[in-house]
Amino acid sequence: MKQEFYLQFKKRIKNDFLSLIFANIAYFLFLCLYNVKKIFRKREYSSLSLTDAKELINKAFPHPDNSLEFVNPKINDELDLSIVITVYNYADKLGENIPTYLNQKTKYNYECIFVNDGSTDASEEVIKKFSDDPKVKIVNRKNGGLSAARNSGINVASGKYIMFIDCDDTINELMVEKLLDRAYSMDADIVMGAHNLIRISNNKINSILPSIYPRYNLLGYKNNDQIMNYPGFAWGKVYKRELFDDVRYPESYWYEDTVTHFLLFTKCKVFSYVDEPLYNYFWHDKNISQLQNNTRNLKVIDRYWLLIDIMKLYRKNNMPIDSRLYTLILKHVSAYYYKNIKLLDDSLVEALFIAAKELVDEYKPNEKTKLPYALRQVEKAFEKKDISMWKLASVFQ
Repeated sequence: MKQEFYLQFKKRIKNDFLSLIFANIAYFLFLCLYNVKKIFRKREYSSLSLTDAKELINKAFPHPDNSLEFVNPKINDELDLSIVITVYNYADKLGENIPTYLNQKTKYNYECIFVNDGSTDASEEVIKKFSDDPKVKIVNRKNGGLSAARNSGINVASGKYIMFIDCDDTINELMVEKLLDRAYSMDADIVMGAHNLIRISNNKINSILPSIYPRYNLLGYKNNDQIMNYPGFAWGKVYKRELFDDVRYPESYWYEDTVTHFLLFTKCKVFSYVDEPLYNYFWHDKNISQLQNNTRNLKVIDRYWLLIDIMKLYRKNNMPIDSRLYTLILKHVSAYYYKNIKLLDDSLVEALFIAAKELVDEYKPNEKTKLPYALRQVEKAFEKKDISMWKLASVFQ
């Protein structure tokens, strides 16, 4: 939350140092409010067994069938970047957006892989109009969702680096140049750029808000994890292609970007951030993220099943069970998890709390983890099976 305060102040006063001061003051008051609410809350401890919790979850929304195909083309030494653009029913604006992908001012060689995810409008015809450009590759597939479309693009991407774009977004003409300059100069695994959040109302731009994340460790991570201060959405970054050799986005889920944090971020050894808005993210009625929040739809239980699948893949790849992973798990079973499931029936919320506790207990490292204050509250809630404290601490992340 401290980082969110910083971003809000930075948008208004445009001063980095003052924004930092005000963010710290606001966060202090925020924590004071949390502690007051913590004292006066109605305490609620769960006595539900893990067996009963899992039975409730499976009855409400069983584990989705999710098998993935891994194809890893040989890296083309002459190709610096593969850009995977997922396309679904956006014919009305697609013709305006595509030139921002193809007309990059850069010395680097790149390809644009358009994955048409079974569009039912004229999107396929719009893409074909650009097929004479040697940078363009087109993959047509049956509709399978955003993750399946990204995976289809990964399976044919042969650049040294890979980048993802959603077709309703645009990019700055220097995005490829600036991100790859940084990537090559540092031999970075992941380079992220800042972005503009563009709000659309009644098909008109309502506001443009630059989202530039601070250099400061405002989230309070204690384990030298610079990358942990940044969001895990797929777009707005370049990744070494090899990071995806054993990673794909889980399909049939609503919350597939979670995999970035757990698998790609933990594999990342060298990370860098370019604090210039290079990606234009359009927030409008079609954004799936708006449909996923504040819902009683049982599919929000995806958040739990996705964590289960990710941890299976994590173990399969022999990745480290350490403080970084544990911190990520606590973050995901609080701020993200509770926000999505809080409107479900109380018995299901409790069951999902107990199921999340199993993950926290299983992946707690032997060494002591230095956690930010808010995450320490989450950890204590799971230790005591204090569901009321978990709900409160999740809201106050």
